[in-house]
Amino acid sequence: MSNQNSKPFEVGGSRATFVLIICSLLYAVNYMDRLVMSVILQPMKVDLGLTDAQVGYVNGAFFLGVAVFSMPVARLIDVWSRKKMIGLLAIIWSVFTFATGKAAGFTSLIAMRVGVGIGEAGFSPGGTALISASYPAEKRGQKLGIFNTFITLGVIMGLVLGGYLSANFGGWRTPFYCFAIPGILLGIVAFFMQDYTLKKADGTDQIHDSLGSTVKQLFSIPTLRWLYAGMAMYILVQYGVMTWFPALLMRAFEIKEDKAGFIMAGVTVIGILGPILGGVLADRWSRKTGGGRMKMAALSIGIAVVLLMLTLLFTINLNNKALVIFSMVMMPIYSIFIGMATPAISATSQDVVTDKMRSMSWGTAVLVSFLIGGTMGPFIVGKVSDLAGGGYQGLAVGFLVAGLFGLIGSLCWFVSSRHVADDVRKAQEAA
Repeated sequence: MSNQNSKPFEVGGSRATFVLIICSLLYAVNYMDRLVMSVILQPMKVDLGLTDAQVGYVNGAFFLGVAVFSMPVARLIDVWSRKKMIGLLAIIWSVFTFATGKAAGFTSLIAMRVGVGIGEAGFSPGGTALISASYPAEKRGQKLGIFNTFITLGVIMGLVLGGYLSANFGGWRTPFYCFAIPGILLGIVAFFMQDYTLKKADGTDQIHDSLGSTVKQLFSIPTLRWLYAGMAMYILVQYGVMTWFPALLMRAFEIKEDKAGFIMAGVTVIGILGPILGGVLADRWSRKTGGGRMKMAALSIGIAVVLLMLTLLFTINLNNKALVIFSMVMMPIYSIFIGMATPAISATSQDVVTDKMRSMSWGTAVLVSFLIGGTMGPFIVGKVSDLAGGGYQGLAVGFLVAGLFGLIGSLCWFVSSRHVADDVRKAQEAA
């Protein structure tokens, strides 16, 4: 690798830290813009006269935009520039976030959320690739753990600020106007990060394979095939729950969006421990066994699904205070375990490929997981809720159905762990 700038590309050091800081802050803004929808979902639904299924479609539209464009954008990141694409994408998704606040109905909401998804499509692959290249392999899980921790911070800010702005400053449209600003500013700053170009041994530029050839190579790696399948199931349960849980609280306890957002943010604050703990444990486990990271991820999502089911016990009887308290205790523990998996799977996606396929490796993961899990998760929960009679109990049934997919994802990741050591060796030989 060589730097696209005049200064040498740093592995570690201050310039790598700058990359980590800017990408992490953008990840927080990224999740602010996508998760604000969950806390304003109920007042938006009432204002625009939507059904639960229609709201599920609106959330699914975002993930459709991410899924369809993640692979071509990831490809462009690998062959052109990571920092330039990160900056441009941040500006694009922020403009469409602002435009979401202007939406007048179901159709325009769909269009705007697809636009936000298009902008966010390549950020995760680009950020993951640039951070991974900026640090040595033995620290990759830890640094990606920090990067993914900002997902939780973004969720907190989206829920708290989004709910507060909606309840106190003009309704559900206001958060979208406000949240667009930091994304545009950070997108401009991203152009000043370090970046690299890939070189052959003789110093000439690396020639990239075609998009189709690269995808074929990725799916020929057993670790990635099972990783992608498990991630689709993981995203389905994660986003199905994150999208609808504030609405469940509002329906069950008859509270407004600011209070629901505050409760969810309190739970998510504790969930910050998840990516940090998951990154450290994944690195340690990987030093003991080649598939340690994926085994840790499989275990964490399996435990998270069990905790989700325990969290939903309060919907059986809202008058049983002991049951409600027990469920509220289970919520933050669920938040920790569901977040532990991300550093492990993102690091593994980088370990089993050569440098020239880093963005595409994670971009393909985004494509598969969001096309299946992201688009279907919110819709499945909403549709099951409608079929189960709606209300908070209908949503609870939807969460239980989504949880079953999480268990399938855990099994897929366990199978993936059995192939990691061999695939890492092949990637190192190819490099």
